[in-house]
Amino acid sequence: MKVNIPEFSVSQFSRAIKSVVEDAFGYVRIKGEITGFKKASSGHLYFSLKDENSTLGAVCFRNSAQNLNFEIADGLQVCVSGKITTFEGRSNYQIIVEKIEIAGLGAILEMLEKRKQKLANEGLFDVAYKKNLPYFPKIIGVITSPTGAVIEDIKNRINARCPTTIMLYGVTVQGEKAVSEICGAIKYFNSLKQNRPDLLIVARGGGSFEDLLIFNDEELVRCAFKSEIPIISAIGHETDNCLLDLVADVRAPTPTASAEIATIMLSEVKNQIFNLNQRLNILINKFFVENFNHINNLARFIVSPQNMLIQQQKNLCERHNKIAFLLDNFIANKTNKINNFKISPQFILQKINHHNQQINNQFLVISRRLEGYVLQNETALKNLQKSLTANHYQNILKRGFVLVKNSQNQLIDSVSKIQKDQVISLEFGDGKAQGKII
Repeated sequence: MKVNIPEFSVSQFSRAIKSVVEDAFGYVRIKGEITGFKKASSGHLYFSLKDENSTLGAVCFRNSAQNLNFEIADGLQVCVSGKITTFEGRSNYQIIVEKIEIAGLGAILEMLEKRKQKLANEGLFDVAYKKNLPYFPKIIGVITSPTGAVIEDIKNRINARCPTTIMLYGVTVQGEKAVSEICGAIKYFNSLKQNRPDLLIVARGGGSFEDLLIFNDEELVRCAFKSEIPIISAIGHETDNCLLDLVADVRAPTPTASAEIATIMLSEVKNQIFNLNQRLNILINKFFVENFNHINNLARFIVSPQNMLIQQQKNLCERHNKIAFLLDNFIANKTNKINNFKISPQFILQKINHHNQQINNQFLVISRRLEGYVLQNETALKNLQKSLTANHYQNILKRGFVLVKNSQNQLIDSVSKIQKDQVISLEFGDGKAQGKII
């Protein structure tokens, strides 16, 4: 029986189908959900598009994938444009994707919210892991595009506030390579052994929602979390938000603001130092005035041994004069009595000699007593002077003691009066020093 049906080999039929499909459809635009996404080491992207009933294979070659400015992931609703073709070896068809667009903002926001919740559950956004920014960074690493206004704004602002060494690591801030380059920059700065930055700024100017999607990349978020160097995220404008802002140690509303957060105002620090120096001088002067007045007050209670000796000598002279006066009166009275009585000269002479002897004895006794009194008081004064000298607080300090005062110049005589991080002054026998309670 003769049949009027053309006969094909398998290869011929596959090529015929390929021609029919490619001629019939050519360049098409298809909407669907990405599933089975894989990125090859060559840079090609392999995935499938699906809807409620069907699945279509898709491949996006490296040249086209490099133009993407957002991250591809399973579950993302997209519209792809490209050519339908068949694979002869397996008799199936697929779309060669040249362009990928997000099907709707709601889809990507839902994907980002799921990613945000996932990373939050892992603790990547916890405040406990946030690192404190250095007060005075000597080197600041900036990760941004080497061209454009962002790096110039940051440089100008830092130089205006507090000139600091800036290390720029130039990267692309959108497109497929952006994530790997930014992660590489963070890892590079952290690996430095010398001239390592004290602070990193990841910055980019404003852009569309799609332009900023790379800063929601999971790999970038995890890389920033592992950084040992504190990171300031300065992406877009104040209203722009991304996952990098959440994992960074500090989020700056703009790149210029990141420079202000990273540095101190040098002029303000100079004013603070000047004011503190003035306060310190006032406190020092007050300390010396108070102590000088205190010493003067104490000096009023200290009598010079020389003055005491002079006073004792004066008292001795007064007593000597008094004795001489009394002796003269006594002799005069006795002379009058002698003159009134008629007594033989010999008897009178005997009496005079006897009384002279008594007077000399009394004078000798009184002189010895006065000398003993003077010596006793002179010894007491010398002992008092030695005691005062030995108990002077500076001599006590020289024996190994120390005088501890707080910043208000108040004496600290108990451990209960000290606090952690309190600044104290220490006075030794040979000088003064300052300390801090640890």
